[in-house]
Amino acid sequence: MTLAGPAAKPASLARVVCGATRHRDGQPCEALSVPGKRRCRFHGGASTGPRTAEGKAKVAANLRKRMQ
Repeated sequence: MTLAGPAAKPASLARVVCGATRHRDGQPCEALSVPGKRRCRFHGGASTGPRTAEGKAKVAANLRKRMQ
């Protein structure tokens, strides 16, 4: 972890511009990402993913369907 000054943060906590497509106008989202992630809280950056066995099975089934 390299710090270059009093306001410097580790790379794992860096916040970047979200970049997801906004809802109606098709322009990129300009909100800052959730620290350590690539998307803002509005576009799934705060998501923890599936936690239950049922949720994980549903995600796996959708992935298999999408890959066909």
